[in-house]
Amino acid sequence: MTTPITVLIVSRNRPLYLWACLDALYTRTRFPRRFILVDMASDDPLVDKVISGFERRGMFARVLRAEKNDPQILAELVFRELDSWGQYFGYVESDVLVEDTTPCWLERMAALMDANPRLAMLGSVIDKRDFVDPSAVEGLRNGADEAQWRALIKADSPERDQDPSTAGGKPLFYPHNPPGRLLLLRSEAIKQVGVAQDSVLDRLLRAANYETAIATQIRHRHLSLVQLFDYPQYDMLARNALMSEYDKLEREI
Repeated sequence: MTTPITVLIVSRNRPLYLWACLDALYTRTRFPRRFILVDMASDDPLVDKVISGFERRGMFARVLRAEKNDPQILAELVFRELDSWGQYFGYVESDVLVEDTTPCWLERMAALMDANPRLAMLGSVIDKRDFVDPSAVEGLRNGADEAQWRALIKADSPERDQDPSTAGGKPLFYPHNPPGRLLLLRSEAIKQVGVAQDSVLDRLLRAANYETAIATQIRHRHLSLVQLFDYPQYDMLARNALMSEYDKLEREI
């Protein structure tokens, strides 16, 4: 029997997205796995109701509720438990929807890792239909400064130009680093280079002679692309400050 792959799901508020993410993972992951949900101190009371509903379904091997939104907590979990997770582990942020495919997303990712022992960080193609046209939503800007506005609508995301057809039919391509919202990671590589924010981790892995890539046949939706409509008060300043903390986690196990 195949050893289950540990998949970390990291949540922080936005219960609409969390429910959609968990429902997709629960129904569309048909490969042996154990889900560990880490809630990073959500203060929206609906988040706990969403989590409880999927606990009653028996989805999680474990639910961890952090006392504060601190990336060091997540890093310490990885450092502490990585040896027990096997050769790969998954990382999913709670604003992601996996597609329903056969084989499922996790089985396909694991097969690509099996086929390439130097592949250490694998992401998936984004469904670009959720990107908004900046000019079409200018009326919703409500005085936001230019930098925060462009960040909110992902106006400068390299994924806007992502084109898997440029891979020429190959299963992997590298137009940019795999964004850290849906990943399969090789445990031995993370042991070597440590935990970091996605672009930093990509650089560290490549410097250590590992490969990183995006899988052309695996696709996800990124619900934060529509947060302008669902969560217009989303705090990009706080989000960017948190991501800067991840850059400090270049620590070896």
